[in-house]
Amino acid sequence: MVNIKDYPEIEKLPEADMLLSIFDRQRKLQEEYHEIQMKELSHFEPDKTPVDINSHLGQDQIRQRFFWTIIELGEAVDCLKNKPWKQSMVETDVDHFREEVADALHFFIEGCILAGITASELFSSYMRKSEVNKFRQRSKY
Repeated sequence: MVNIKDYPEIEKLPEADMLLSIFDRQRKLQEEYHEIQMKELSHFEPDKTPVDINSHLGQDQIRQRFFWTIIELGEAVDCLKNKPWKQSMVETDVDHFREEVADALHFFIEGCILAGITASELFSSYMRKSEVNKFRQRSKY
C-alpha cells in the first residue's frame, strides 16, 4: 500500500496560497475521478460541480463527503493511543496520524467544492467566525 511516507516533502508555498492550492488540487482530483464515480455511484449527478445544494442528490453527495470526513478524523483519533488513565505510554505513528488528518481534509475540501464553497469563501467564513469567537471570549459569553 502506498502512503505519505512514500513521497518526499512538497515544496512549501506562501501561506496565502496554501488553501487555494489545496482546493485547486482537489478539484483536479475530482475531475480525474469523475468517470469512476459515474460508474460506481448510481446517485452521482453527472457534470454537476457544484451540485444543486437544494436537491436531494446534491445534499446526499455533500453529506457523504462530510460523513467520510468524520470517518477519517475517527481514524486519526484512533492513532492516539495514550489515554490520561493509562500508565504505560505508546509511541504514536505520527506519519499515520497526519495521513488520516490529510484524508479528512481531502473529503472536507471535496464537500466544500461540491457545495460551491470556494477557498476564498471558506477563508472569509472562517475569519468572520473567528471574530465572533473572539467577541464571545471578550464578552465572557
